[in-house]
Amino acid sequence: RLLEGIDWGGALRQVLVYGGAGVLLRPRWLAMPARLTLTDAMYFVLLAFASASVSALVTLFIPPFDRLPASEMGAVFLSIWGGDFAGLLLGLPGIVLGWRRLHRRNIKLSRRGDAPTGSRHGIPSSSGLIGLALGVSLLTRLLPQITQGAAKLGILVLFPVLLAGLTRGAFMAYMVATLVCAIQILAGRVLGLPVDGVLDLQLVLAMSAATALLAGAAHDDEHFQWQHANFDLLTGLANRHRFQDQLEHETLRAARTQQLMALMYIDLDGFKAVNDSLGHHAGDALLQQVASRLRESVRETDTVARLGGDEFAIILPDLKDLAIIERIGDKLLEQLQQAFDLDGKVTHISASIGVALWPRDSLASTELIHYADRAMYEAKRLGRNRL
Repeated sequence: RLLEGIDWGGALRQVLVYGGAGVLLRPRWLAMPARLTLTDAMYFVLLAFASASVSALVTLFIPPFDRLPASEMGAVFLSIWGGDFAGLLLGLPGIVLGWRRLHRRNIKLSRRGDAPTGSRHGIPSSSGLIGLALGVSLLTRLLPQITQGAAKLGILVLFPVLLAGLTRGAFMAYMVATLVCAIQILAGRVLGLPVDGVLDLQLVLAMSAATALLAGAAHDDEHFQWQHANFDLLTGLANRHRFQDQLEHETLRAARTQQLMALMYIDLDGFKAVNDSLGHHAGDALLQQVASRLRESVRETDTVARLGGDEFAIILPDLKDLAIIERIGDKLLEQLQQAFDLDGKVTHISASIGVALWPRDSLASTELIHYADRAMYEAKRLGRNRL
């Protein structure tokens, strides 16, 4: 008797349709922890649309819906389709994005170096985006009551979702979408406000989630390309291209402000021996630890870059006096002389550092690099481990 009330046809429909969708999505999910690309987001939205459509269509041929009058089938189809579409777009991305974020955090904790980072363009405050989402969501609920108008303003909640996606990425956009959807659903219960028709509400929920995924993925794609173009993937430091742009910028600024600027060229002593004896994996781990120590030894306004191999450079702008160069250089030498733990194997290296000064050595950025490089080789000739 307990099994008599089960809708076996509906259950089978859910298993076949959504199980099939899951099988199609599985290869893409296995590619994690890569970011959610725009192609993946479009694939997911289209698959959710198709799955919900097939599910709703199949339902019309399963008892008791197969006995409905023809005039009611359209409403039943839209009701089932809207609920399934909204449920898929809101439910599955939450699991996927949450899992990716947790997995990415675990990777960062397990790595000794930092991941490539850079400034994320857009609204810097998450609270600002959330506040905007709250304001717009409440406005869509309260304004028709205040004005006694019949206009449905639910579609306006897409604005903060779109803004969050384009400025902060898929995860933040999904969080904002979840927030505005919750307000739409709870408005009737908490605030005592009338709620739009079921299908209207389902479409607002579905479009909020779809907008979050598509706009957020587009932002993440652009940010990913920007990172790869400007940062060294192994160490997270600025790469040679970004270093040259930054050096050109700092020389122009120094000419404008007439503040001293220095360029440090750093080559590791003993890195090749470590790389040859312990392997490339240990060499990579060593470079990551070196990058971390370099960042910790300079000021926030300084630019640290990896030029390639075991060569690094540091731009020191806005120098009040030359003693700053010596203090930073001595700190760098001290930090790099300390032992490195490479998977339980302790090793030691040092560094040879050459310095070129603007405007004393040159006014041009390319010549500053040349003179700093020559000074670094002079440091090696004099016995290494020196500034």
